Amino acid sequence: MIVNGIVVQKYSDNSYKGIDGSGFGEKTAQNWFLNYEKDISDCFEAYYDENIGKTYWDLSDHTRIAACNDMDYIYKYIKEAEKRNIRYRLLLCETDVSDPRFDCPDFKKIFLGYDYAYAMGDNYSAVYNEIPFKFPQFELNQYGLFQTREEIEEYIAARERFKLTHPPLTLEEGDFVVFRLHEIFL
Repeated sequence: MIVNGIVVQKYSDNSYKGIDGSGFGEKTAQNWFLNYEKDISDCFEAYYDENIGKTYWDLSDHTRIAACNDMDYIYKYIKEAEKRNIRYRLLLCETDVSDPRFDCPDFKKIFLGYDYAYAMGDNYSAVYNEIPFKFPQFELNQYGLFQTREEIEEYIAARERFKLTHPPLTLEEGDFVVFRLHEIFL
């Protein structure tokens, strides 16, 4: 897998520790949360749009992951979050997608597991949103993710079989990507 970069995620007190960051509630994470802060969003959103979130604006571009490979931007982002007393966490993302590439410094990190999610900014996760409701036969690790690549591949195959025998749009459609995730500490 290719190390793509880092996603900054607002901390949430949720047992799921994956890439899905589409939430705005207290129990759900939010990716790139400073982009929604009215008084400073311009400071972060323009860079995000040009360098990280390109997949959001060009949905035909399935060759990018919405992760950051610029440590100066990451440091600026977390410094602002700390100034505002916003708890955050940093996810190191690895996928089979080739862009962006990140020369990963030797961070202290914890392996979280494998997720199956959109490549774009909020990273809707099929694992988080489907396993408890449609595929309870699959066992997830303590972070709400698959422990191995083999396990997530079994889930993807079961998901494809499910789609063949159920009405269209029973499951979320889209270009999902397998993520190998680590939480990192600077």
